[in-house]
This record gives sequence, C-alpha cells and structure tokens, in this order.
Amino acid sequence: MKGANGLLTLILKVNTRNEIVKFCESLQHIMIAVSWGGHESLVIPKCTGIKNDEFNPRNREHRYVRLYVGLEEAAYLIDDISQALDKI
Repeated sequence: MKGANGLLTLILKVNTRNEIVKFCESLQHIMIAVSWGGHESLVIPKCTGIKNDEFNPRNREHRYVRLYVGLEEAAYLIDDISQALDKI
C-alpha cells in the first residue's frame, strides 16, 4: 500500500474532557467506535480511558481524537465535523 491513508489524529483546543466528549457525541454521521477497517467514517477520543479528574488539557495526548475516514463524500464529512466543532 502506497500513499496516504484515512486515519488521522486531531488535537482539539479544549480545556475539559467533557468538551471532547461533546464534540464526538455531536457528530451526526461519524460514529464513535473502537475498531477500524469498515467503509464508514469512525471516531474515538483518546480521553475515553482517562477519568475527568485525571484529564490534563496541557497534555496534547489527552486531547487526541482519532478519525478514520471512510468512503463518504468529503463535503458530507466536513459539514459533520464543522457542525460538531461549532458546538464546542
């Protein structure tokens, strides 16, 4: 396999774990999942395994959101991500 792939890491500029959760839960077409490899776009936040009181916004890794881009139209996904970002 050569070239680019569809697995990305976003680093959200937030101060709380709840903002990341709100972003992920606000996605209407990109589902939260723990497994890659299907045809649909998926997302999982790194903070899933971090308790609220252990979340450190200065730690970039705590703000990671992994995004697997599926076969949907780009505009469809961009619109979904944009509306979710607007909510945080």
